[in-house]
Amino acid sequence: MNKLGLGQELNIAQTLEMILSPRMLQMLKILNMNYVDLAEEIEKNTEENVMLELEKPDRLLEYIKHISAERIPKKEIPGEELPGIETLADTYESLEDHLLKQLDLEEMDETERKIAETLISNIDDRGYLKNYEQVSEAIRKELNVDQKKIDEVLGIIQGFEPEGVAARDLKECLLIQVKEHNFETPQLEEILEKAIKHHLEDLAQKDFDRISKALGIPRSGAVQLAEFIKNNLNPNPGTSYSEKENCVIPSFSITKEKDGYKVVNLEKTYGPVIKLSPTYQKMLMDRNSDAESVRFLKEKLEGAKEFLENLEKRHKTMEEIVNLIVGSQTRYFESDSSQLEPLMQKDIAEKFGLHPSTISRAVNNKYLQTQKGVVALKYLCPRNIKGLTSHKIQKLIEEIIRSEDKKSPLNDDQIAERLKGEGIPLKRRTVALYRQKLGFEISSKRVSAGGGSA
Repeated sequence: MNKLGLGQELNIAQTLEMILSPRMLQMLKILNMNYVDLAEEIEKNTEENVMLELEKPDRLLEYIKHISAERIPKKEIPGEELPGIETLADTYESLEDHLLKQLDLEEMDETERKIAETLISNIDDRGYLKNYEQVSEAIRKELNVDQKKIDEVLGIIQGFEPEGVAARDLKECLLIQVKEHNFETPQLEEILEKAIKHHLEDLAQKDFDRISKALGIPRSGAVQLAEFIKNNLNPNPGTSYSEKENCVIPSFSITKEKDGYKVVNLEKTYGPVIKLSPTYQKMLMDRNSDAESVRFLKEKLEGAKEFLENLEKRHKTMEEIVNLIVGSQTRYFESDSSQLEPLMQKDIAEKFGLHPSTISRAVNNKYLQTQKGVVALKYLCPRNIKGLTSHKIQKLIEEIIRSEDKKSPLNDDQIAERLKGEGIPLKRRTVALYRQKLGFEISSKRVSAGGGSA
């Protein structure tokens, strides 16, 4: 394989050191987790670190298990009122149900939907589509479609949650997840892809010298790549849906009030609350404590503070994102339609001065409880054009035309250029088609019409 130049190698080494450091890996891991995994991680840290102690137990997961397993009406559940979770219901669902629910949010014609339903029905409990060639052959014969169309539909399903689903083998499963990670450094994504494509066996055998030599990175960088893959990528994305306790738990809920929507952070309000242990902090400060105990407690205190800091960062980042999403998508929440306002993850990133990868991690496998049911955050703010329906694209075109200079309206080529700048490559004739559907005249006629009307 081609090796990197010395200058580039040094740069990548520094990037690996910064982005894949244990501290950064831990922060990414906490941000990326779904609620069930987060609750387990909190429990694990509390058990392993004496400097952490449980202040309040997990009430959210227990509440949902209670109403789901025993079918007890909420009003009969004893205890305090639980604002924000009045609308929660049974959220246990199979992997197939979870994928079909996401399929309902896609705009497809009848043939595409039949292809998708067939593919989904052939995904195993681990999340893999192992017999793709045979399934494709059956679809081609039954629906009289070409392989390209089937591959396109598969690509849409591979963009569903959980990330890595519908892969045909382990390499593809991991590569899907790397692509979805949306790294800030393209070279880092490229190195990870090469490591997965050509060195999975070496990674399993921990042959870091060979990986280092082949990729032209330091040995420490190869170790960090392996740690990232181990801690952030899931080789069996479907298994959580085959285990009953791993149900879909919303991290936030919204309720309609007179002055708008109230957003409740369910994780922070009803999730487990942990704090630094006063007992062990006192022991650390005790002059009579021996040196070995002091060293041990200092190390645990540093780890505890870092974990608490990462939890707070998760809460703060997700709250900001969810509030923006809810404020942007009120029409969706208030109507029977599945049509959304165009809101891309890069738009949110620019708003908060964050990298899109941070937004991607924050919304990945996270859910919002609404009056429409539980909705994936990723659906409400897609990462790229893959998530844009024709309705959303038309909405963007409408916004461009309505905000144009009425003395010098934009022609279809200029609108196409504007869209290209937003990462949406459309041909001029497609723009013209959408413009006509919206009821706007050509640019020369919009001058006298004062901007036209939709």
